[in-house]
Amino acid sequence: MALTSKATLLSVDLDDVACYHGIHGLAAPTAAAKRIVLERCLPRFLELFGEVASRATFFVVGRDLERDLGAGGRGAALLQQAVLDGHELGNHSYGHDYDLSRFVGREIYADLRRCDDLIRSLGARAQGFRAPGYTHNRRLLEQVAALGYRYDSSLLPSPTYYLAKLSMIALKGLRGHRSTSMVGGARSFFGRNRPFFRGDVGLWEVPISVLPGLRLPMVGTFVLGSERATRAAAALNFLHLELHALDLADPESDGFDEALIRRQPELKTPLKIRRERLKWLLAERGGAATLAGAFGG
Repeated sequence: MALTSKATLLSVDLDDVACYHGIHGLAAPTAAAKRIVLERCLPRFLELFGEVASRATFFVVGRDLERDLGAGGRGAALLQQAVLDGHELGNHSYGHDYDLSRFVGREIYADLRRCDDLIRSLGARAQGFRAPGYTHNRRLLEQVAALGYRYDSSLLPSPTYYLAKLSMIALKGLRGHRSTSMVGGARSFFGRNRPFFRGDVGLWEVPISVLPGLRLPMVGTFVLGSERATRAAAALNFLHLELHALDLADPESDGFDEALIRRQPELKTPLKIRRERLKWLLAERGGAATLAGAFGG
């Protein structure tokens, strides 16, 4: 797979609000809050990407898509339109279990297949996967390959991120909040910074980009959190930028629990500023492509 200079790949994890409540040890979100990601955040991404001629891979959480389909399908209709507009849908598992890599093979396959079937019900076909919390191993990727997928994009080669994650989990534990995030899986945060083929599982690996030196992760929380970080991302020769739905969430109008607003970093920067930084970054790099687009798909 050849990627030209200044190539930009773009992916968005559509983690539902329940994921964040679990990470912070909060009670389950309200029914209204569960609709935020697909009905409020997703349209903002589609609008912005249209403005800067960018295409993205949206990694779908099966349980949230299933909930949406049972509640009228407004989010599902947006995902279908996204595919028509040239975006890609990827598999982010059905249940978004952070310990998915610890399941036995048949359980992993059943979870991934359930999400795959939901994506296919929209008339789309997933070609790639990203593990919840990035934690993956050979057993998990063997089941990804069994679905006939072309690539995995679960590698975030940032030891800095991993240490910050461990610190967050430990701090919450000291405060009496049990996080659903997983402590293990250290190997998911070490490795190469450019796409490579994994012959042991027959999949391409498409890592999320990191900065040289401290290997700070090119994820929305960091990249959109300061103008300096945004400009650092713009200067990279190759960039695979990973965003999350909450990167374009509005803490003032979307209906989040106040406890989540106090804890989630993205929600502490006004939406207008995050949006402006993302739009500038993508325009500066001349747009972006889906992960499948890197393979000519």
